[in-house]
Amino acid sequence: MRRMVQAILQTYGYSQRREGETQKRQQFSDFFYKYVLPAVTFGGIGHELSESSPILASMSFLLGLAVFLRGLSPWCNTRSKTIALVAASAVTVILFVWRDYNWIKEERTPTFLYLVPTHELIDCERRAFFVNHSGHEHLQNLQIIIKDNGSGAVLESNDYKSGIEPGPQNPDAPRYIWLKPSHPWDEDYTITISGTNYHSVQETVLRSKNKNVELAVRITLDSMKDPVASCRDSTLPESISLGRESRQNCGSLMYLDPRFLNRLQPQFYGLQPPSGDYVAVKLRTLPPASDLDFRSEDRHLTEYEQTTMRSNLSRYRGTKLLILYTGGPRTLAFATELRQFFRSIAWRTDGPRPVPTGNERLVDVQISVSSRYWSVPDARATDLQSSLAGVKRRRRYIYDEAIPADLIVLWVGPRSPDSFRPDDCAPAALRPRIGEPNSCKLVAQTPDMCPTVPQ
Repeated sequence: MRRMVQAILQTYGYSQRREGETQKRQQFSDFFYKYVLPAVTFGGIGHELSESSPILASMSFLLGLAVFLRGLSPWCNTRSKTIALVAASAVTVILFVWRDYNWIKEERTPTFLYLVPTHELIDCERRAFFVNHSGHEHLQNLQIIIKDNGSGAVLESNDYKSGIEPGPQNPDAPRYIWLKPSHPWDEDYTITISGTNYHSVQETVLRSKNKNVELAVRITLDSMKDPVASCRDSTLPESISLGRESRQNCGSLMYLDPRFLNRLQPQFYGLQPPSGDYVAVKLRTLPPASDLDFRSEDRHLTEYEQTTMRSNLSRYRGTKLLILYTGGPRTLAFATELRQFFRSIAWRTDGPRPVPTGNERLVDVQISVSSRYWSVPDARATDLQSSLAGVKRRRRYIYDEAIPADLIVLWVGPRSPDSFRPDDCAPAALRPRIGEPNSCKLVAQTPDMCPTVPQ
């Protein structure tokens, strides 16, 4: 073994020569077999080790580089060549060490995704959860599951199956997921993200406290024992155990660029900050009925809807029905189709007629009955309301003192946008009063009342 080691050292010029021996001129074949092949071998070993151990891989790469540079030294038979080789070797080693240091740093830095909720409640009913990337790896085939622990509701998103590249969010096209909290301002979520060679769990608690958002977050990876990120705001009550081990506030981890809010789709009209107030961003309006009629698709009663309506309403033969419409030719065609159907079941149907002045902005379908039925429900109107389940309509029928007791009024307007509800407008009136808001001239800023913020 000692002789073999001495032979190897002598081969590579690391042992003293015997007396009388002279250094032979190095041939290219000697350089290739003695230095290039071993250097390539060490590089291959480093490549194999790069996935499991970046440090051992770096040592193998460095050893291969040292062998290669050592192979160049026999050709440096002058002082100037020697100096040039030493300088080139020093620069090469420095560059290698710098690049290797950054590579090891990247390999040892965990890569994970985390979701940051908006600190305001959008239109008093929903939040956007922005999908952020931390680390240096590209994550692919992602599925995001958000569980609302307050209600048990689960939201699945497969929008990022194509993967997410490293780096910060693009302010012009941020990544986000809409979610409607079951208990606004008292929220608890478990977010599971799965992908190719990736699985993480993010636990998030959000509270309103002293007119501020208070958060606690813990993110764990299956490949690591300890959390890769955690934070907890100091004013959260002790009853919330999440993040107790963390001394970091959530201001930096859960920071949200204000520019992201301007890119949310659909556009919103107002925000509810944790103080509980409402901040209007823009006035919510609807286009004129004629414009909506031009944009909307043709509406028809399906065979199933006609069968259901015929079964439920045929018992009320002779019912007086007045159909009023506003909009354009498409709305008129749908109103005419409704008239033909009701006449086919022996309802005494009149119309369609234009709506009375003041109801020109009416949208979708609404039903009005006499105010005499305020205390005693009208079975005809109730069954008519439920039979129109497949038609976008107001949730409940309207009481109108101007309508006779034996008459039902069916209002037909153009179909409103998907983000709009017929109940967001004031109801139609057979005889609008001067000074009162006309139907859909004023539109509710939010679909429902803003939630109460816990104190």
